[in-house]
Amino acid sequence: MISRKVVVTCLLLLVTALCFSSPGSVSASSFPDVPTTHRAYDEIMYLANEKILGGYTDGTFKPDNRVTRSEAASMIGRALQLQGGYRDTEYLDVPKGHFASGYIQDMSTEKILAGYGNGYYGVNDKLTREQMASILTRAWSFPETSGITFTDVPVTSPSFVPINKLATAGVVGGYPGGKFGPKDYIMRADFALMLARALNPDFRGKPAEPKPIAQAQVVADFLNVRTAPDASATRIGAYAYGTNVDVYSKLSNGWAYVSANNLKGYVHGAYLKYPSITVPSDPSNPLKGKIVVVDAGHGDHDPGASGFGLKEKDITLITAKHLRDYLEKAGAKVVMTRETDIFHELEKRVSIANLAGGQAFVSIHTNSFNGTAHGTETYYNEDNNMAAYNKKLATYIQNRMLIPELDMKDRGVKEANFYVIKNQRNMASTLVELGFIDHKDDSAKLASDTWRKKAAYQIHLGIKDYFQYLQNK
Repeated sequence: MISRKVVVTCLLLLVTALCFSSPGSVSASSFPDVPTTHRAYDEIMYLANEKILGGYTDGTFKPDNRVTRSEAASMIGRALQLQGGYRDTEYLDVPKGHFASGYIQDMSTEKILAGYGNGYYGVNDKLTREQMASILTRAWSFPETSGITFTDVPVTSPSFVPINKLATAGVVGGYPGGKFGPKDYIMRADFALMLARALNPDFRGKPAEPKPIAQAQVVADFLNVRTAPDASATRIGAYAYGTNVDVYSKLSNGWAYVSANNLKGYVHGAYLKYPSITVPSDPSNPLKGKIVVVDAGHGDHDPGASGFGLKEKDITLITAKHLRDYLEKAGAKVVMTRETDIFHELEKRVSIANLAGGQAFVSIHTNSFNGTAHGTETYYNEDNNMAAYNKKLATYIQNRMLIPELDMKDRGVKEANFYVIKNQRNMASTLVELGFIDHKDDSAKLASDTWRKKAAYQIHLGIKDYFQYLQNK
């Protein structure tokens, strides 16, 4: 006896095969829902005449219908002239009799569109715009991506490079407002547009020409220029120290797309100096309008020092947030290198500060030394052009930490080569060691949120003292 589940499955396959007819079974000229004025008319007709796609059995094309993974496999498979046909597949939900079985297996074999890794392909799952972009860049070759970016496609997204490659080539465009809609399900009309443009450059639009959003100066001896926002990407040249560049985009991973002397590409933003942001001084409030970057040390898999059940990454983040609150209440603009339990490389922390145009950088940490040392100390670096200002900022903060309510031993202001303060060349920077997390008395204070708030408040006063000094200088 045939099970009810099998009957339902067979009916679904039959309906799919009937509704999504094979290419050429319905004349392209008979699509009543694709008038000559339709935005994708030329592309749809091109693909239909090439027998890459067809209409439905009722004579329509249904341009606003969403494309399934099965339909995508069959249409792209035909465009690539793959074997197709009816074949056994490696997927539990794709029987030999499925209308797209051969193309689904072809696409999987060619590593263009595979299943979910659990034995299923997802025959009726809808395809997103970012998935379509990734498929096209696996099926055809496109130039390297340029500085075109979309506000809803972060550089950390796996689809960042595929989408921007297609945008560079004029295969895709975005929505009004600079968005791409990566998670939106792709419609048949947009699928046709993208596929036709991938196949035939004559259909491609003019690539969006990025416009400079800022100017900056190179502050490294030689700054490598690469084809993508990654240190492993191909190097295509370098800028010398002092080169003025046009900046087209600043990416969330610290990289920037720039141009100078007929050389365009990606560089790391940590080595770009932007014009100082001038904020009118307010004698009654030295912090008003100032940009302060607060760096909570460590994070995620890097816990830092530990002791008495405490982790440095937790103490630094809590204290940094309190510091942010006090600074913002005083009128400063605060940029946090992290606001959650995430990890950033030291280079990225520097880059975040640089891209923000920071005027002061304060990194919060806790210390440890076999449980024998205790007290507060503040560090500065004297190897960069901000050395005098670094020491001033560190000294003002250390002095403010020495109030009786905090009850901490004064370990002084010290010079050190910590990466995050050594490489801040555009702003005063300091690193504050709140106390020793593995010392019994210090740890008890670090565990108290009342103490942490007081410490943050005093650091905020030290930063205020520094800007007061600049104001009176």
